[in-house]
Amino acid sequence: MHPIRYTYRMRDTIIVIVLAFVAIAIGAWFFFYNPMPTGQATPAVALTPTAVDVPFTVLSSGTQSSVLERKNYLITSDAELRQLWKMIGNTDPAPTVDFTQNEVIAVFAGTEPTAGYTIAVSKILDATERLVTITLDKPGGSCVLADMITAPYQIISLAKSSLPLAHQELDTTTSCLQ
Repeated sequence: MHPIRYTYRMRDTIIVIVLAFVAIAIGAWFFFYNPMPTGQATPAVALTPTAVDVPFTVLSSGTQSSVLERKNYLITSDAELRQLWKMIGNTDPAPTVDFTQNEVIAVFAGTEPTAGYTIAVSKILDATERLVTITLDKPGGSCVLADMITAPYQIISLAKSSLPLAHQELDTTTSCLQ
């Protein structure tokens, strides 16, 4: 056998083996990862539950409370609600809430250096979790404000849920220019 022919045969065999390996790897990728044709929804999208808006009722809101740091509370009993009512300095009796059907969420902004700051629950969505969107609003630089320490809060009542509770905060600035 001629040495040059042997080298070409060996090279051709190696090329065929490499091409076969590449073809098997590509076939395995298509088998295991199965890219879907354009226009079809992926299973992750199809299995994602639709978020549902949750209605709520504002029980109280204001700018003065004894909670001096940014906090959120979930209230599930009358005793907790009465204690919370004292924290906001309200001398009126706490509202009546049916805790067998409802729960209460309280959001506190903490202390702020002037008037013009607010905190509010702006939206609640139920999907795989109960997502509470909290809006923290601060006054713009052009606002003329009372120079006083404030501690904004809001307390809401809503239907009870067994979903895990999560929150997101949105920071906004109110312009005072007209």
